[in-house]
Amino acid sequence: MAIARAFYQKERKNAQSYSDSLASNRMAVSRETGNYKAYFLRQSDGSGLVDDAFKGLADTEILSKDSGDIIRAASPVREGGRVSGVVLVETAIPKNIVEKMESIKKAYNEYQQIGTLQSPMKFIYFLILTVTTLVIIFLALWIALRIAKGITIPIMSLLEATKTVADGDLNIRIDLKRDDEIGLLINSFNKMVGDIRKAYLSMEAIIENINTGVILLERSGRIYTLNNAACSMLNLDRASVTGKSPREILGKIKSEELNSMINQLGEKDFRAIEREIHANVEGKLVNMRVYITALKDASGNFMGILVVFDDITDVIKAQRALAWQEVARRIAHEIKNPLTPIQLSTERLLKKWDEKSGDFDEVLRRSAKTIVNEVNSLRNLVNEFSRFGKMPKLNLQPTDVRPVIEEILNLYKDVKDVNITVSFQDTPEIEADQEQLKRALINLIDNAIHAKTENIWLNIFYEPSVESVRIEVIDDGIGIKNEDKDKLFLPYFSTKEEGTGLGLAIVDKIISRHRGYIRVRDNKPKGTQFIIELPVVRK
Repeated sequence: MAIARAFYQKERKNAQSYSDSLASNRMAVSRETGNYKAYFLRQSDGSGLVDDAFKGLADTEILSKDSGDIIRAASPVREGGRVSGVVLVETAIPKNIVEKMESIKKAYNEYQQIGTLQSPMKFIYFLILTVTTLVIIFLALWIALRIAKGITIPIMSLLEATKTVADGDLNIRIDLKRDDEIGLLINSFNKMVGDIRKAYLSMEAIIENINTGVILLERSGRIYTLNNAACSMLNLDRASVTGKSPREILGKIKSEELNSMINQLGEKDFRAIEREIHANVEGKLVNMRVYITALKDASGNFMGILVVFDDITDVIKAQRALAWQEVARRIAHEIKNPLTPIQLSTERLLKKWDEKSGDFDEVLRRSAKTIVNEVNSLRNLVNEFSRFGKMPKLNLQPTDVRPVIEEILNLYKDVKDVNITVSFQDTPEIEADQEQLKRALINLIDNAIHAKTENIWLNIFYEPSVESVRIEVIDDGIGIKNEDKDKLFLPYFSTKEEGTGLGLAIVDKIISRHRGYIRVRDNKPKGTQFIIELPVVRK
């Protein structure tokens, strides 16, 4: 029975140790592990053992049942200095365990008798096993290091080369010859970089040899690069301006329109801008068409800004020369039209005078009336030409567009068969000559009425991205042919048989003198849209 008591004491100690371990390490409980069953209790089960554990005392007890004895151990679980629960561990001891323990004791004594013979053999086996294990470990470690070195060195080379490519150096190449998957990866990387370099050099050659100026700005807004055409047009040295802000080159280029466009580059909601500007490049007056847009990657992330511009000075001069040729042709045509009836009336008068005709007085009256009417037509033609050639001096004042539009609407409130709809947004003031601005808008509305329109829409709203007020005059009339749109604002071009061709030319000149822009486009499903953009007053 001494062995049984020792066994019970050991089992109680083991159960208590296991319970304490679970409680101190907060391991998962409420599970069965080996001969032990563990439970985590939030409240007492009514036994004294568990009650004592909730009071902070760890202990064990033995419960006797028909199937055998049960050893229970309870340990408190502490959190923040207080008992938050109890770990309860149970293990079952069958009644026949004592008999088996006596048998084990007997066998153990017999084993002890022959133990003296086993020690030398055990040492030899242990030594062989230890040496073999160490050899295997060192061999495995050496093989692992060799394999790791064969993988990590190419991968590190590939990583460094990738960083070099990301920094813009496309001359990198990894010189490692391998026949495995790593070699295939390196060859693919070298081919990819080579293809990118070829594409980059091709694109660079194209950009450097085109006549269009190209400037690329970084995310920070500083100049990253520019091509030869840009340097030539703006008289810049590439090395001296690379890395600088666009504002630093404005000392050589004087243009209010360009200043306005550069001011918009720092805006968060930047949108593409396309304008024709007038600039003074170190004393040389040039006309340029400028297009500015944001560059974004496939995910929509901002990469920089692209500026593309053309020197259209010669084009403008050619257009003006053609325009004046057209002016001369139209003037000759318009003058010839009244001269013919004047000549015919005069010749008829002379004939009747020579014949001493009895109806000479009647012929004189009709001929004189014809001559007077045609002279008046010539006078009107000259007056229109004079008004176009010499516009009144601008009187620019901070102006609210709404009163100007309302005054124009009052002029057309009695016009029948035309419905004018106005859409207003709150807009800042613009610098404008109210009378000339009103004259331009009236001219556009008159053109819409003559185009057999039934509805006219006036839309006025503010464009914060370009710091301008936008005025749209839209009609649903017969529209304008595509081939006529480029000539629409040229002097003496008209789509009306009775028109002088100066109305829209005057409108274009008025808007240009206001430092604004006007363009025309089709209205869907029919009609025309005239769009005017006027800069707001800078505060």
